[in-house]
Amino acid sequence: MIIQNGFLFTIDTTGGGMLHGIPQKVEPKQSDPIPCNIVKNKSDHQGTYQDGKFKQFAAKVLIEPQDFTAKRVKLTDNRGTDLGEFEVQDITYLEAVDALQITV
Repeated sequence: MIIQNGFLFTIDTTGGGMLHGIPQKVEPKQSDPIPCNIVKNKSDHQGTYQDGKFKQFAAKVLIEPQDFTAKRVKLTDNRGTDLGEFEVQDITYLEAVDALQITV
C-alpha cells in the first residue's frame, strides 16, 4: 500500500515521421494520473552556470506494481502544484514493500 502524496503522469510521444515527404510534428501525450509517494532527495536553487541559476531536483517515487516502461514522467503534489517533468533514471521493484520505485 502506497501512502499517496502526489501524482505521476507518464509522458509518451505520438506522431512524427514523414507523410508524403512532409515531416510530421511529434506530440507529447500524457497518461492518466497514477497515485504515488514522492520522496525528494534534492530540491534546491543552488545550481549555477555562467549567466544564471537553475533548480536541482532528484526524487524517488513509489507506485503500485505495474508494467512501467516510460522514459519521461511529470510529477505533481496532492495540491496540484507542478513539480516538473523529468527523465526516468532507474526503475526498481521493491519486493519487501510490494512497490515499484522510480528514480528521477
